[in-house]
Amino acid sequence: MVSDAAAPEWKFDAATRKAYDLVLNLQFDQVHAQITKPETPQEHYATALAEALELLITEDIEKFAEYEDRFEARLERKTKPNSVEDLFLQAEIRMQWAFVYFKFGHEFDAALNLRQAYLTTEEIKKRFPTFIAIDKTSALLDIIIGSVPEKYDWILGLLSIQGAIEPGLEDLEKLRTSDNELKFEADMLYALFQGFILQHPEEGMKVIDEAVAKYPENALVLFLGGSLAIKNSQSELALGMLNKLSVLKNTFPIYYADYLKGEVYLHKAEYLNAITSYRWFLNHYKGQNNIKDATYKIGLSYWLNGNVNDAQSTFRIARTIGTEITEADKYASRSIAESELPHPMLTRARYFIDGGYYNQARDILDSIVPTDLQTPRDEVELNYRKARLYHKTNSLVDAKLYYGKTIELNGSSNWYFAPNACLQLGYIMMRENNKVAAEDYFERALSYKKHEYKNSIDTKAKTALAQLKRK
Repeated sequence: MVSDAAAPEWKFDAATRKAYDLVLNLQFDQVHAQITKPETPQEHYATALAEALELLITEDIEKFAEYEDRFEARLERKTKPNSVEDLFLQAEIRMQWAFVYFKFGHEFDAALNLRQAYLTTEEIKKRFPTFIAIDKTSALLDIIIGSVPEKYDWILGLLSIQGAIEPGLEDLEKLRTSDNELKFEADMLYALFQGFILQHPEEGMKVIDEAVAKYPENALVLFLGGSLAIKNSQSELALGMLNKLSVLKNTFPIYYADYLKGEVYLHKAEYLNAITSYRWFLNHYKGQNNIKDATYKIGLSYWLNGNVNDAQSTFRIARTIGTEITEADKYASRSIAESELPHPMLTRARYFIDGGYYNQARDILDSIVPTDLQTPRDEVELNYRKARLYHKTNSLVDAKLYYGKTIELNGSSNWYFAPNACLQLGYIMMRENNKVAAEDYFERALSYKKHEYKNSIDTKAKTALAQLKRK
């Protein structure tokens, strides 16, 4: 067996480094023009990453078949005996395609590749313990596996694999603070984990802000930054990044960015601009995810703008198109299945809060009187929106009060208000170092069934519980 001392660290030559930089600027066509016939593990790494990112961004089913053939060819290529670089490539491309397969609905293929990536990663860490590049792979596997939603637990049990969030973050931090070739990737992953898994978007934005200062015209930074800024209720910042992204030259068109711009305009109550952005997304995007949601939100924009007829006709279209895989699409499907249109005042307040327009949200919520509430759901939502506004503005005493009212009024109804109220109370209790209460609220969040955001809320609660257990 080759010793660790004989294992080279992961390095790009000058030409491959240039191609790799193109990948991280989302210039996929230029990558393939530069590396027409990849031979080295590093050349395969760059082209494989370009293909996986393209599929994850576009959901292009035609490209999926072509790139899947290339993925399988890479798995079958001749490798050097005991080459840590070849082993690393195998672990990475299998992990990439686990995500691609999940994205395209091939869960069994995803699970198999996740297992192989996991086993190869474990082999590298055992045989080559100072090969730091594998820390990125290991971190990603640990964090994703450690936060898998309940509906996928059967896969982990079947494959006998397990992850843990904290060791994953430690591995990622080692790579981020090194001089390794892959540290920029590690930074972007760290920002994503902080924002979308650990629910610390403000921490993720610190990394993005540093990256924007260093790489002001990098498409990946602007795209991830726009997504994360929306998550952090910084819609104005997000719009600036997304507008800058849209005028960059020679980068791959990211039509999902137009969906995100639609989100920002909905937050800003600029409903005609929202409709334009969502329509551009629908007219150009080749995937199926977020199609139902974008169509629903066009109808919602008409409704909030006072155009009831166009809203109703758009809702009818939304019922017949798209899928219900993403939670945004599930929420849209549930909303358009209901006989009552969404409460306009509460809906405006919701999106103002989501975008960080707190004064506008407060004005609306303060103006609502009991006679404005038509259904029990409206009453629950009013308390929930007040809780969210207080939480976002760091008025935690009032936030806890209204989250509690939300849970009580929601009862056993299959609305997401109560489970998310429990989740948010858990975060507040974590912040206040009340571990027992935090665990109780996270467990309560997991106990709710069949609401439209179950996967994401369960993932967040499960992740938070794992963090608590390590404290």
